[in-house]
Parts: sequence; structure tokens; C-alpha cells
Amino acid sequence: MKTFLRLSAAAVIAALLSLLLGPVLAIQQMGLVSDKLAHAVAFFLIAVCLEILIWRSTRLLPCLLALAIGGLVELIQGAIGRDASWGDFLADFVGITVAFFVMGGLKPLIDGTGRPGRQAVRTRS
Repeated sequence: MKTFLRLSAAAVIAALLSLLLGPVLAIQQMGLVSDKLAHAVAFFLIAVCLEILIWRSTRLLPCLLALAIGGLVELIQGAIGRDASWGDFLADFVGITVAFFVMGGLKPLIDGTGRPGRQAVRTRS
């Protein structure tokens, strides 16, 4: 189960990065989706997926890594002709911050130690 969860997390990160760094989608051009909301949701998911992939770490490490990825995405977007903005980076930060607090409750489920709030001994896998 953990292997499937980790593979799924890696696939989600890859898909989101391809959307963030690929050509602008028609849905974005029509303005049907808020760019800032899309960034916040994308980086919420990236932070949660990094938590799944780096499960032996503290919650802070995946969030800092997600923030670094957000900064790199903005730099790359500026270099490839897409709009890079501080507003997008701030939206990334908001999504990552929400993920940090949500992951506190999800960590026992991700680790396989039981329900949130229960103290359990972490086992190696």
C-alpha cells in the first residue's frame, strides 16, 4: 500500500509540474479558473505528496522543499515566456501553509500508525 501511495504521489507531482511549466491551457486563457487559486491548490497537493514521499521527515522539510519548487517554477516560467509573479509565489506559500497544518492530522494515516491523534510506534518499512 505504501508503494502505491508513493507512486501516486510522484505521479501527482509530475502531472502538476507539467501543467505549471507547460504551455498555457485554454481554460487559463479564458479565465475560468483563478490563477492564484490554481497555484494554492497545486502547491497544497505538492506539499502533501512530498510528505508522503519523505515520510520519515518532519512536516517542515516537505513544505520547505515545496516552497523551493515554487520559487523555481516561477523563475522557469519567466524564462520560458510565461508570466512569473510574486503573487503566484505568495499563492504557493498559502497552499503550502495550509498543507503544513493539514498534514499534522494526516501524518498518522500516511505513516500507517492508525487514526489521527493516537500515539503509535513507527515501524520501518
